[in-house]
Amino acid sequence: MIAADTSYFNGTELPQGDSPDLILVPATPRERIESIRLNSKAWKGRLDLETYITRENHLLQQPLTKDGLTCWILVDRREPEEQRTILSSCETYKKKAILAYAGKAEDVSTHGVGSVYCRPDFRGKGYAKRMMQELSNKIETWKMETETRKCCLFTILFSDIGKDFYAQFGWQPFTSSHFALSPMSEEDYASANAKASLPKARTLAPEDVRDIMCNETVLQKERELLREASEQSSVPKIAIAPNFEHFGWHWAREEFYAERFYPDQELPRAKGAGEDSAGVYCAWNRNFGETPEENTLYILRWVYDEPASPEQAEKIVKAMAAVLRRAQLEAHRWNMATIEFWNPTPLLEKAVAVLHPNAELVHRQKSSIACLRWTGAEHGMGANVEWHLNEKYAWC
Repeated sequence: MIAADTSYFNGTELPQGDSPDLILVPATPRERIESIRLNSKAWKGRLDLETYITRENHLLQQPLTKDGLTCWILVDRREPEEQRTILSSCETYKKKAILAYAGKAEDVSTHGVGSVYCRPDFRGKGYAKRMMQELSNKIETWKMETETRKCCLFTILFSDIGKDFYAQFGWQPFTSSHFALSPMSEEDYASANAKASLPKARTLAPEDVRDIMCNETVLQKERELLREASEQSSVPKIAIAPNFEHFGWHWAREEFYAERFYPDQELPRAKGAGEDSAGVYCAWNRNFGETPEENTLYILRWVYDEPASPEQAEKIVKAMAAVLRRAQLEAHRWNMATIEFWNPTPLLEKAVAVLHPNAELVHRQKSSIACLRWTGAEHGMGANVEWHLNEKYAWC
């Protein structure tokens, strides 16, 4: 067990972050659990320690993370394995992605970075900075041995400490905006829909999301859209592949909480909503915060075709509004304080205006800042990149 003071297990003084003896290594299974114990003070919320560890182990077993998650720890190379003092820690998640450049699109792999943590009594020595420096050197080729490309050209993270810290290591901030809507009761839902003359949105179960939003036709369409966009501009386009594994991971997280906070209710089967005639669909998840005021229903992803005429655009906007109304109702049923969806398109902005003309688009400056590290310039692809499908499903 690691001591809670500022010395090693052997009583020597802690080093500074620039010490040549510090290395970043994958944690052993026991060290991973120790890193979770350490960061629990910041992130366990309403869970007790053992339940928090159980949650992390449960998420580790999901298809998205089972084979691709690595827990990294910054340690002193002189300390023996299993007795190493964890100076700082983080996780990386191997993910499928799409890269389009010069009129060609290809499936690639990348990594998401999350759970960056340094315990409070160790801060001020430069450990987090050293860890990110070391990680930036390792992550490009990590777990890439079997890939066609032996290195990943980009990695992502979502910063909760603003835009500056991670930028110094290459993770530059990208657009991070959202709309926040209020829940709606059953009575208000029926009345509002009638007044607005909106179509009826239907609920999507997990299998509906899989079959409608994650089928190969949809994924191929996203590849083709990126490929076409790359013909119009020399700037490469990237996207995290919106495959079903992402939704399953988010739902595993929400259901873990639902089982504990709502033991008398069935697990939520409504995982999204859609309007078939316009071909508009979304998937969501319920995020249970530390307090009820922090409970948020996040729309993870939208799927729809770009309209070919003004009449079709109007139909799609109304369908989007109907789907958003259904999300407001679902939020009310599960005691969510708000509904959020990230980086809305112009059509979605119009749909929000149909429901709430005075709603304001929030541009986040501190939390959940989408950041991307691009190394394509080293491979002849230029210094800039465009991030498409920058939606909540890609959060890790």
